Amino acid sequence: MLTRIERLNYIVGGGVVALTAAFGSAPHVLGALVGVILCAVNFSAVRRLVERMMRSAQGAPQSRASAFLLAPKLLLLMGGAAAAIIFLPISAIMLAVGFSVFLVSIGVEMVRYVLRNPEAGPRGPHGDDPTESGPAERQRH
Repeated sequence: MLTRIERLNYIVGGGVVALTAAFGSAPHVLGALVGVILCAVNFSAVRRLVERMMRSAQGAPQSRASAFLLAPKLLLLMGGAAAAIIFLPISAIMLAVGFSVFLVSIGVEMVRYVLRNPEAGPRGPHGDDPTESGPAERQRH
């Protein structure tokens, strides 16, 4: 699911930058572009860290320190946003709009997940539904 959200970030971000280019000024376009880039890089980093933490929870020893990388990642993100506002001729509001693309992506994926076909829902490794009770459980009801 995180990969689909990441992909949607790129698509929605491209749309935001294209719309800003069509209707906005150069500082607005640059602000939206920098915001979308920061958003995409941040979400990719978070996705990778979360995947490592999940592997660590399952017992993979090489990924135990991933949680400690969240704070430095946040500092880099804040530093990048501050540097962009200070050193680039951008619109800070459009930087925030570009960075907020991930909220739209998460919302779209959430709606898609809720409205999915329940018969095409979660499947186990053998095609069975892991949420369904077994034959012994069904006989008790």
